[in-house]
Amino acid sequence: MARRTKIVATIGPASDSPDVLRRVLEAGADVARIGLAHGTLDEALVRYRTVRAVAAEIDRPVGILVDLPGPKVRLGAFDEPTRLETGGLVPLVPELAHSDAAVLGVDYGD
Repeated sequence: MARRTKIVATIGPASDSPDVLRRVLEAGADVARIGLAHGTLDEALVRYRTVRAVAAEIDRPVGILVDLPGPKVRLGAFDEPTRLETGGLVPLVPELAHSDAAVLGVDYGD
């Protein structure tokens, strides 16, 4: 009976060489996860091609999961340590570099 559970292995700088990737797949990984939050698209494409090449070498189907990054929302700087009241409402203001107890600046325009 085929196994219904899949093992997902994240492929990155420590595991993207063909030799290491081969060992990961031969150890049982079914899906290679390629995260796009770090590195360049060209690096991700090299990882994709390496997974496909190694999977063909070992004659085994391997899925590829590409993890798309979401928006990174960062707060504007605080001048001093600030306590926000539990249950209080504080507006988020796009493109504002400053934050305090009355308003939180965020670097995300949407």
